[in-house]
Amino acid sequence: MLKQLVLPLSFFDKFSIRYHIAVVFKQLWRSPMHHDSVVQLSSDLSVGSTFIRFINMLMNDTTYLLDESLDCLKSIRDTQDAMASQDSWQEQPQELRDTRQRQLVMDERKCRSYLTLAMATLDMMHYLSQSLPDPFCRPELIDRLAVMLNFNLTQLCGPKCRNLKVHNPESYNFKPRRLLDRLVDIYLHLDSNKFVAAVAKDDRSYRMELFENAIRQLTKANIKPEVEIKRLRDFSARVEQQHIKNCHAAIALDDIPDEFKDPLMDTLMTDPVLLPSGVVMDHAVITRHLLNSNTDPFNRQALSVDMLVPEPELKQRIEQWLKEKTDTKQ
Repeated sequence: MLKQLVLPLSFFDKFSIRYHIAVVFKQLWRSPMHHDSVVQLSSDLSVGSTFIRFINMLMNDTTYLLDESLDCLKSIRDTQDAMASQDSWQEQPQELRDTRQRQLVMDERKCRSYLTLAMATLDMMHYLSQSLPDPFCRPELIDRLAVMLNFNLTQLCGPKCRNLKVHNPESYNFKPRRLLDRLVDIYLHLDSNKFVAAVAKDDRSYRMELFENAIRQLTKANIKPEVEIKRLRDFSARVEQQHIKNCHAAIALDDIPDEFKDPLMDTLMTDPVLLPSGVVMDHAVITRHLLNSNTDPFNRQALSVDMLVPEPELKQRIEQWLKEKTDTKQ
């Protein structure tokens, strides 16, 4: 009986509990002794290490909470717009109006809670990425982090950003300036050739105009000083250069042999490894999967990093094929 009560409760309270953990963690981070302990823990960058798993969980939570929060804001905006037009609102059946009003109350409550939790996790990512950027740039994390940042920057600065404009945003703990400030800081904290490549590789959300819009908003609202605006301009220019290179490379590499492709992502492998199931995958792809599930994605059998077998001959053939394609293009 106790187990039946505890499991659902732990599910619904998970993020609330993690919010309080984030508050405590932030206080401990300010203590030199505890700060040094975290720094020491973060020095282990091996696949599946405690700190890498912690960063992965932090990214998962931030992604989920921001997605849910911003979706709620869009729903709130839709209902507020519908109610603002009195004539068309009154023409709707009473039952439908009651349903939408109940949904509005639920969306408002959910949005308020999730945004509070989202900002707590994003704040943690903010100060950790500033002091400890290397764990965030691990191969199994960096691409997903770039996608998350690009997607949320699109939400705030993209063509549909007006969908987030609601009445009394403060009542939902929605502070778009602070959110934009935090996202931009994380880009700058992680500024490196590896992170530039990860941001440019995101075909889903990355657009040069995205950073141009962000820079305009940062400047207009006086959110960032000019020196940081310049750093963001330099960063975005390098991302765009890399994106152009990627586009040219994609044209040249449009005939990748199937044996060179990762079976999950359908992308060119750079570090192939053999799974016990006999499937060959890219090392970064399978280690990213193992951060969330210790199973083989093809047969659901138990799997750990030490069970992955490098495939040096295949890797050499991939590198040779890539070199030949590059030489031909030049």
